[in-house]
Amino acid sequence: MSIRIRVLFPWALLFSLAFLSLSPFGGYKAAFKAHYKGMLLYGEGHYQRAVGQFERAYSILPGNYNFGLSLAVALSRAGRAGEGINLLGRCGRLLNAQDPEYQQKLAYQHFFRGMIMMYDGRYGDAISPIRESIELQRAIGEPRLLSIYNNALGYAVLLNQGGGSHAQDTLGMHYHVHKRDLLRAFDFFDRALTYDPKNSAALYNYFLIRDTLGMEALEDFFENRDTAIIAEGRALPENSGRALQFAEYDELLMLLDISGSMVMENVPCMGTTRFDVMQETALLVLDSLPLHTKLGLATIDGDCGTEPVAWEPVGRLSRYDMRYRLRFLVPNGTTPLLERLKYCPELFLDADSTRKAIFLISDGANICRMGGEDVCDWAEEMARRNITVNILTFLGTSSDNTNAFAEYGCLADLTGGQILYMDNYRCSYEYFGNTLIESCRPKIPGLRRVQCWGPAVKELWAVVLE
Repeated sequence: MSIRIRVLFPWALLFSLAFLSLSPFGGYKAAFKAHYKGMLLYGEGHYQRAVGQFERAYSILPGNYNFGLSLAVALSRAGRAGEGINLLGRCGRLLNAQDPEYQQKLAYQHFFRGMIMMYDGRYGDAISPIRESIELQRAIGEPRLLSIYNNALGYAVLLNQGGGSHAQDTLGMHYHVHKRDLLRAFDFFDRALTYDPKNSAALYNYFLIRDTLGMEALEDFFENRDTAIIAEGRALPENSGRALQFAEYDELLMLLDISGSMVMENVPCMGTTRFDVMQETALLVLDSLPLHTKLGLATIDGDCGTEPVAWEPVGRLSRYDMRYRLRFLVPNGTTPLLERLKYCPELFLDADSTRKAIFLISDGANICRMGGEDVCDWAEEMARRNITVNILTFLGTSSDNTNAFAEYGCLADLTGGQILYMDNYRCSYEYFGNTLIESCRPKIPGLRRVQCWGPAVKELWAVVLE
């Protein structure tokens, strides 16, 4: 590879300029920046401000499914559920059965339909789409999502009681729930904890009902609970396996950031450097690959215009050689990401029939622009060449990293890839873009024993709305 003598071909320049003029807002990067800002605002509970950012992103790229989905959910949280439902329907028409992520997107579609219904107070209408999302997700996996879905379903089942007839009494607005209602909801909270014992909302709801009813009232439940669900929850893969999904291709190029920041910054929850965690993750992937996978290795290092430390085409290195190179990489330089991406296609075989992917591990944004291009301009070119880009980053999801996540968003979204980031609070790899899902953890407002239906009805409680 010789970066210094390469020039941008005229067709590529014209291609890039076309996308720069995509909209008056400044093209792809502006859209992904706006979406990232919207995700941050949504996660902080600033729903109306999040709507503004999501609307900006969606107006630039109205065909982007994820942008439309985010806007639909945010509209519902901002009190505009009708608009959210209509937009969600339009998003559904963007789904393509040929998309490798089709089933997962369909599961999201059903789940968010149910959540929008709940945000609108239509708990009965929410039950069916959330059930459908659970059935779809069980075929895919991901215990964390199944936990969130089941907690939401339990909440919808519990509140599907209609308004209380004593809305103006000393309790205020409340819903009547019988013991049988509490038991039905308890089943789903129990399932949620089977899939993810750390789901704080499910834990709260589970213990609230358990303490309300007492253990004696739950003896039959524990004796007859669904053992298949328990076994399924325990059999699902652990979090550490998420990175392995990025290796399920015929040709895989590991593009590793070995810039100085990777060794200067620690992963706090692991007590070691980002560089060390990157090496171990790459070795885990290497050891898990099927023998037919052809591997390549490239590094992001040095500075703009310099040669990379490693630039090995797929298929050249044996597994032994690859392990040796990974073990003895040395941190060096900065993050000329775009320069490396532009020439990565030359490292793949010239075969249209193979599935090609780049597994990018990094902790920074691109520092070099080439001919006025940036990473988002080149992402579409990677897609045109049928190269998927999956990303693992050590950057935190804060406003300081908006530019980097905008670039990652372009690369992953336009090439059909995904983004994992290191969550130092959970000490785990988490999918970026799940902020909306993670926020869907409703907690029961509170339960009180009541006699609204007379002293003869002894097992009646009220869910008191705040």
